[in-house]
Amino acid sequence: MKKVFIFLIMLIGSYSLLMAQTTPISSKQMAVYTVQETTDTLSPYYKGLGVRRVIVADANGDGEQEILATDYTNGGRVHVMKVVQDSLLEIIWSSPAATSSSGSTPRFIQVGDCDGDGNKEIIFEQNGFANPDGTFGRIALYEWNGSSWGDEAAFSITSAMVISAGYDLGLRFTREVLTVADLDGDGKTEIIPHTGDPYRDVIILGVNFSFPGFASIVVEGGSNAKVPNNAGKFVGGSHWNSFLADVDGDGKKEIINHHWDKYGFWSIDINGKDSYTYPTVTDIADAKTKGAYHTYFDGDDAVSYFGAQAVDVDGDGKDEIVGTQYGNAHNVAMMSLPETATGVYRWTDATQADYAIIKTSAEIAALGGKTSAELWPIVKGDLNKDGKDELYTGGGRGLNLVAIQYKGDGSLLDPASYDMNLVYNGEGGEVFATWEIYNGSVVYTIDTIQVTADSVAYDTTNVVFDSSVIDTVKKETPFTAYIFADSVDLDNDGNLEIVLADQSVYDSISVDVYDWVDTSGIGQWTYSVDKSYKTFNNYRQTVRVLEYNGGTVGVEHEYGIITPEDYKLDQNYPNPFNPSTQINFALPLDKKISLKIYDMVGQEVKTLIDSESFKKGQHQVMWNGTNNNGSKVASGHYIAKLTFGNFAKSIKMTLMK
Repeated sequence: MKKVFIFLIMLIGSYSLLMAQTTPISSKQMAVYTVQETTDTLSPYYKGLGVRRVIVADANGDGEQEILATDYTNGGRVHVMKVVQDSLLEIIWSSPAATSSSGSTPRFIQVGDCDGDGNKEIIFEQNGFANPDGTFGRIALYEWNGSSWGDEAAFSITSAMVISAGYDLGLRFTREVLTVADLDGDGKTEIIPHTGDPYRDVIILGVNFSFPGFASIVVEGGSNAKVPNNAGKFVGGSHWNSFLADVDGDGKKEIINHHWDKYGFWSIDINGKDSYTYPTVTDIADAKTKGAYHTYFDGDDAVSYFGAQAVDVDGDGKDEIVGTQYGNAHNVAMMSLPETATGVYRWTDATQADYAIIKTSAEIAALGGKTSAELWPIVKGDLNKDGKDELYTGGGRGLNLVAIQYKGDGSLLDPASYDMNLVYNGEGGEVFATWEIYNGSVVYTIDTIQVTADSVAYDTTNVVFDSSVIDTVKKETPFTAYIFADSVDLDNDGNLEIVLADQSVYDSISVDVYDWVDTSGIGQWTYSVDKSYKTFNNYRQTVRVLEYNGGTVGVEHEYGIITPEDYKLDQNYPNPFNPSTQINFALPLDKKISLKIYDMVGQEVKTLIDSESFKKGQHQVMWNGTNNNGSKVASGHYIAKLTFGNFAKSIKMTLMK
């Protein structure tokens, strides 16, 4: 049996460490350590929270895979990155920044074709997005138009739209998993959003016609109107995530629904186009009696926070269900239902025997030399191509990626039937987050502290603690927020890969040193410019790619990431000018570009470069103050616009005669 070993091949982003000489703190000095959440670069991801989700998909249908990742900065956006050269990834599209970054950050991205026109959409939820109808929150669909996904969503799904269709389902736009798939095999992608009161139901949304056009939504399944005897809330907790799985091994997928608290599950059968069978129940007790709904933890909030998943660990064609349990110590749980458990009433009490904790979080933590771990994502991948799914999970620094694999014999629910290895421990440099101040048995977690030889002051309240019971500990909070390991081969070399997303990666720590200056018996702290310094986080990478090469030795290959900021358009010289001026620009890689001159109302005046290929490096072009007809233009202000892919940069120029 092959064991899974994954080795680091690529780190996205490569930044130097800037650090002045550290000055020891004496009785006459004080240092104030401040964690920097504001970014020191213009690159995406490098501010505070980093990346919440990352997936890999052929988002534009060109036969090549792209990385799609959420970005907590700049209003909450989604970026698409593509391998453009041997050692480079480039951001080729970014969704527009939302008006409110606090509530609009996308939690999850998916790719589908909801209107079935062959043009794929990038689909994600935005909680704080202000809609034209005055409501907030939407599911945004950005459709590929042949060259881009555009600057505006081609279609949006809002609560008002669902209500107008006759269903008051309490759509939520803040959940961690959005289900997007062609559920009924009709060639069009359906969406299962998250619902709250009054029904907490699982609804299946489809799209009629093509968008933008006259497209509209249709509720294909779910809601009290479609399942009249489901009188609402029969599952207790809120719907969390849905996924396709063949849990009975009959070759047909079912929709498995996972609900908050108590680790609850129920299912929907797929009959064909726009046709689904839901269980018919009156309340929770009736659902449990009929086997329509089952919970595994009556006393714990044991939801799989980043979504439960279907896996086939033994390659027999029958899926198991796995999750990392938020309220149950973050243990890894598995269900393996018997083949006789068929239909929507398969969730009987007998399935309790088909559930087990296959690895505890404490066991996984021990791999990284820790006593406990918070494990968030759980995903599948068959990187060694043996026909059996491995499980991948991760947590904080030192436990970024852990692989769990079935040995090939023994019960699927016996923990001894699984090998486990630490794939990646987050090596690469110092990570900064918060500090903890220990004052006896009391722990204060803060972002700014003051340290002297005699005392430590909590900066916000100026509380001074006795130095005899004081200790300060830097606490590293970055963690692996998501993992994508399903058939990824970004560089098309035949070796499969895993993409990781890190969250809570801080940019730097400022260390401001103060000297105690005592003049005439009146002492005060005085800031020292020479002794103060900033330590940049040498490990600000928040999206990483790891490649499996089938051996025990990996060759490290660092990849850089090209952002729009890496394209330079300098101010023209001279400016003002008459009769001509030089425009300089720099490209970070070989690229097809355009450079055009516009007047102040946006009318094109002159095309200097029209979608031509240029080599990486510095370039110059002259404009002689003429238009496309060769005539001299009037004095005034003009805009030079450099367009590269889906992005552009502009400068303002002045022609003065």
